[in-house]
Amino acid sequence: MPGLPILHRDLLAALDEIEMLIAQPELDQLRLSRVRLYISKVNGERRNKVDQLCQELERQATGVLADQLAALRQANIEKRIEYTMHVGSWGPREVAADWPGYCRASVALARSIREQVAIEQALLCMTSENADPLALSNPRGYMGRQLPNQDIGAPHGHPPRPHLR
Repeated sequence: MPGLPILHRDLLAALDEIEMLIAQPELDQLRLSRVRLYISKVNGERRNKVDQLCQELERQATGVLADQLAALRQANIEKRIEYTMHVGSWGPREVAADWPGYCRASVALARSIREQVAIEQALLCMTSENADPLALSNPRGYMGRQLPNQDIGAPHGHPPRPHLR
């Protein structure tokens, strides 16, 4: 299994791809199916890697860091449920029947995944040189805050797309 930074990179790139697809007025079922399958694979690997890293770090962590790792593991479970419910609700027939609804739901899910990745990067991928005090100030990290250089609702630092809100 690749390292967490690689999984983050691959997942964010796949989210960029799906956001490009859902910005289109018409459904491209084949491309969407391929991207969704890839996101599912990478997202699952990422979640497993996060669980593994949290378990390893929790053995030695104390105080605030232990609380943050426990909160991250809980958020990972919640995001897994959110993702599973989205996929279960939006099968190929449902997507074809309500493309605009799927696009709105996917924008929200992509935003949620990006927020989770930002938290993981801050807590699990930090070194003494790039430690992020903002992430360490709250067990939920960036959750509920605007990410640096990113408009809320804008995919991965890109300019906001008002028609996707």
